[in-house]
Amino acid sequence: MSTKNKRHKEIIKKIQTLMKEISNDVLIGKKMPALEISKIGYDNTFWSEKKKMLTLGDKKVIVSPNSTKKIPTFSQYLVMANAIRKLVDEEMESTIRGMYYATLSTVGDEKNKEKFWRSQEDSDDAIKAVELITGIPREEFSVTSKPKGMISGPITLNVGGDIIDCSLGSRATSQLIPTNISDVEIVDVKADLVMVVEKDTVLNNIRKSGFIQKYNAILMTGSGEPDRATRMMVKTLNEKWKKPVVIFADADPWGLGIALRYKIGSESLSYDSDRLVAPNVKVLGMMFSDIYDYNIPEVARLSVTAEDINRANDMKKKPWLQGKQWQKELNLFLKKKEKCELDAFFKHGFKYLAEQYLPKKLREAGVI
Repeated sequence: MSTKNKRHKEIIKKIQTLMKEISNDVLIGKKMPALEISKIGYDNTFWSEKKKMLTLGDKKVIVSPNSTKKIPTFSQYLVMANAIRKLVDEEMESTIRGMYYATLSTVGDEKNKEKFWRSQEDSDDAIKAVELITGIPREEFSVTSKPKGMISGPITLNVGGDIIDCSLGSRATSQLIPTNISDVEIVDVKADLVMVVEKDTVLNNIRKSGFIQKYNAILMTGSGEPDRATRMMVKTLNEKWKKPVVIFADADPWGLGIALRYKIGSESLSYDSDRLVAPNVKVLGMMFSDIYDYNIPEVARLSVTAEDINRANDMKKKPWLQGKQWQKELNLFLKKKEKCELDAFFKHGFKYLAEQYLPKKLREAGVI
């Protein structure tokens, strides 16, 4: 039996065991069934100084159909678990959007009919619940999201038996990173460094400049908020393949937050930090001070919002941003009340970002 088939049997068995335990509680034990699940959110997420990442706390929530208010959530978790069992049993694959539609129905009588899910957010929460109950990440259920991540450079991948050389045509195009990362094997990496940028538009500019060939680099992007597959690829390249990884994002609190997803994790996925987070990656830019050190014209700077200010003030309190340099950068942002996108470097010319700014930052960090 292949490793994949063995894992699928384990997943199906775990879900069947869950259903049997609930059935036994009701039919044999004559008691109200209940699911104990780790609580997800800011109030159960903690900074681990030892691991240098966000981790899940010990708080639990009990989900039980012991009141009319709790019945929907309990039933949603069971319906989703059964749908995942069926998906794995049939050896098929689905996006999280697909799982929403596969389990969508109506409940109630003709006078009180309503949709089983209020929105896809409820369906997504149910998938997370199944992950937490079984201890199995959704990628092993073959439940994925829409691909967002892109990669280009001297790296060869085996994707479901197909060999993909990401250096081919790397001046002209990038490869999508498959969201079902369990089907992806890194065959070979010949790069000296990995650079991750926030947006695909910036990646395209850097790629076309010949940056990959000049610095023997892998370029990646999560196209904004990175998906799990992109984060796992970054972690693997950094920790298994021992490649230095640097991150560049927009000079605003949200860009900084996106960069930190790779380095320290997130509250919503703190239960999966060990798989997703690479603490040794370096966030090199775009720093708030770069707006002024690199003479970004005022016309290319953006005014901040009240939400930006609140986010920066909140960041100043975070234990992972207490270093002098981070405090200095955040204080500068709060003082100047200006933000900037990486694309603003195009005001200095379309090649300035790839030929001037990035090489200088990489040299200062000792990466090249």
